[in-house]
Amino acid sequence: MPLWTDLMTPVEATGIARDEQYLIEQSKGGTLARYLPNVFVDSDHVRFYPGSSGLVDVAAYRAFNAPPEIGKGQGLVRKTIDLPSIARNEPIDEMTQKELARLSDDRIRKSIEAAIRRNVQAISSRQELTRGIAIEQGKVVVDTENVWINDDYGRNAALTITAAALWSTAGVDRITAMNAWLDVYKTYNNGALPGAVVMGSTAWAAYASGSQFATALVGGATRPGLKAEILALAESAGIPPIEVYDRSVSVNGVTTKVLSSNKIYFLPEAVAPDDQNGSLLGATYWGRTVSAGFDSWDIQPDEQPGIVCGVFKEDSVGSSIEVQGDSIGEPVLANANASMTITVV
Repeated sequence: MPLWTDLMTPVEATGIARDEQYLIEQSKGGTLARYLPNVFVDSDHVRFYPGSSGLVDVAAYRAFNAPPEIGKGQGLVRKTIDLPSIARNEPIDEMTQKELARLSDDRIRKSIEAAIRRNVQAISSRQELTRGIAIEQGKVVVDTENVWINDDYGRNAALTITAAALWSTAGVDRITAMNAWLDVYKTYNNGALPGAVVMGSTAWAAYASGSQFATALVGGATRPGLKAEILALAESAGIPPIEVYDRSVSVNGVTTKVLSSNKIYFLPEAVAPDDQNGSLLGATYWGRTVSAGFDSWDIQPDEQPGIVCGVFKEDSVGSSIEVQGDSIGEPVLANANASMTITVV
């Protein structure tokens, strides 16, 4: 189907797509890109050194007139990940075109823009779901009808556990349990604490239902602890900031949680969703698609990595206008041990 540029060029369509992606990723509390930020690379693969803790060995003392000691760089084991394709095509069918034909070019353009935004929302949702898989499992495992991915980032098995006493019991000491798990996390992270404790609303409700948070009232009655009280108590006990993350996406029409709501997650300190240096955990890498380099699309080389979009039209009976979004990308855990998953409910 030929490229159609009468109303919108690929450069314009891609600009709209990038703006929409930026708005999605900047939603406070609504994206795991704050832990696996978007990094754009001019390639279809990523090479990295797994297991980097983010800490550099202290420098050695040097005797005067002696050369400095050579420091250790990154690990010698290099891993390569081929970035998978994520794309979506939204046709504007013949009946819709009949309706649009009665309208101005501006109204038709707005219809195309809306299709571009839906494509970006779908691609971003797929990437967010994959971030959730990576954080929860320490690897990216995707088994769909036409694609199979199994990229294991080597997280230590000790960082995926189930609580010995689940939080479905009010009498279980949540803070003592949390501190024990933090000790495990520190063992695999050079003594460093996580920057955040992320949990869904189910896990938060179970945490907040602990009897240790209840407030005694006059006459012997009690009331549940208020959120501010519970967070303050956790902070005073040395627990990292707690964040409730509850995003869902639609997968084949089924509402699906990005992160399992019965678990909690220890993660490093959040960064900006578009931090090109990544985070201590890793990054979400977006590469350059073949379509981005088409001469007819006229996208400048430094703008080619990331989501790109084009509009297509066939001048034949029964044809449709097609709005296509294309991308390649995957979350990569350069330091998988900077995440920990605990089943609590």
